[in-house]
Amino acid sequence: MKESINVTIKRFNVDFDVPLIWFTYFPFIGWTYPFIFRKEDSFAMHHGKQAFVMALAFTALPIVLTFSTVFIPISFRVLKLIVVVLVYLSHLAYFALCAYGFMKVKATELYDFPVLIKYAKKIDV
Repeated sequence: MKESINVTIKRFNVDFDVPLIWFTYFPFIGWTYPFIFRKEDSFAMHHGKQAFVMALAFTALPIVLTFSTVFIPISFRVLKLIVVVLVYLSHLAYFALCAYGFMKVKATELYDFPVLIKYAKKIDV
């Protein structure tokens, strides 16, 4: 299997290779690449497990926040607005953490996200 994709844009004189491991922190689905194709690579699996835990956490958080509005009376519209803003902020935080993880993978740095690594180490693939 080819481990990189060549990107060529003749109009702007761009030609470079993109290693597929860089897509590990692609939001929501990037963790599948190391789990399927790079099981023997400890670096890829380290970041893949963290990306998986991050995707689970940031998928569950907006769902829990959204369903929690069921218990808020209609008259508390400001509180419902706060919950909606928290949902959007959770998405923003997730994309920011994905970008940070991407930069760490690109720099080939074995970085541990402080809270996520505790749960990522429990995953046995």
